[in-house]
Amino acid sequence: MGRTIPSFRIAEAQESAEWRSFRKALPRSDRAAFDDMLSSARLYTSASSAAVRTSRFEGMIMAIVFHHYKTLAQSMGAVSEMKKEESR
Repeated sequence: MGRTIPSFRIAEAQESAEWRSFRKALPRSDRAAFDDMLSSARLYTSASSAAVRTSRFEGMIMAIVFHHYKTLAQSMGAVSEMKKEESR
């Protein structure tokens, strides 16, 4: 029989647990931001689990980068709209 592959949600929780020592080494003021960053991977669980990857960490990182890209693009769009409003 083949090995059972854990769901992405389980794999993501395992990966997050492996980063606990990194989290503990961060200043307390940065820990919430780190937790938020890791939790953003859960927003794209479907895409991460469907993607062909060599490790669960790659799926998480791509989800985090994609989320941050979307947030940055939305922010840039909002700034552009604010500049247009100012110039009127």
